[in-house]
Amino acid sequence: MNRIKLIKVLFQVVLNLPAVVVAQDLDKILTRHFEAVGQEQILSMRTISMDMREMNGFSKTKEYTVTKKAPSKIIIEGVWKEQRYVSAYDGVRAWTIAPWTGVQVAQLMTEREKALLLLDVGLGSPLYNYAGLDQELTLIGSEYAQDKSHYVIRVTRPSGFYVDYLLNKKTYMVHLVRIYKEDNVEEVEKEVIFKNYKKLGAFSMPFEFENRIDRSATHVIVDDIVFGQGAPSSLFKMPEN
Repeated sequence: MNRIKLIKVLFQVVLNLPAVVVAQDLDKILTRHFEAVGQEQILSMRTISMDMREMNGFSKTKEYTVTKKAPSKIIIEGVWKEQRYVSAYDGVRAWTIAPWTGVQVAQLMTEREKALLLLDVGLGSPLYNYAGLDQELTLIGSEYAQDKSHYVIRVTRPSGFYVDYLLNKKTYMVHLVRIYKEDNVEEVEKEVIFKNYKKLGAFSMPFEFENRIDRSATHVIVDDIVFGQGAPSSLFKMPEN
């Protein structure tokens, strides 16, 4: 190899080195995050059911139940003005019953609605590579929030859907999720703060979430949680209208 070719090869190695280092750093961060959460132990439960309530100040706005089944099924069921509403994903199709739209039968979700629902589809960490989720994770830097330093991991979906996750550098737990409007990473649609982590045997989970949209905030509280009770696949299937 002559000197010019050697210089070109070395130059290319130097150019690629930062990307390799960042990828290695991301792998280490994710490994520690999954260990802190107890991801393997949570997945072994196969199903999880949570009774939740949403609070606006001191007023309760709604109650609902979230049921998840590994690897990637979810159904959210509640009552709105004495009418049942549902958001669900059966591993293939995402569907909803939304009576506030004037339609009281099941309909397929839009791609945007589906993307938002899939943020919550997994058992355990939202950064885990659950089956059926086509997403790319990138370590984009660090950020201070509430006087603590956090890693910032960006999740990108093929549709141009961007979400940032802030992981506490000491605990490796998710502190905040930042959801952007459509494909615009300059405009935030919503932020969710994870609060009140509790240790449940071999794993840890947040029992409170603060949803921030513009200047308004609501709190979601987990009142009860049950692991491993089972859930038939038919529960998640879209009904025939």
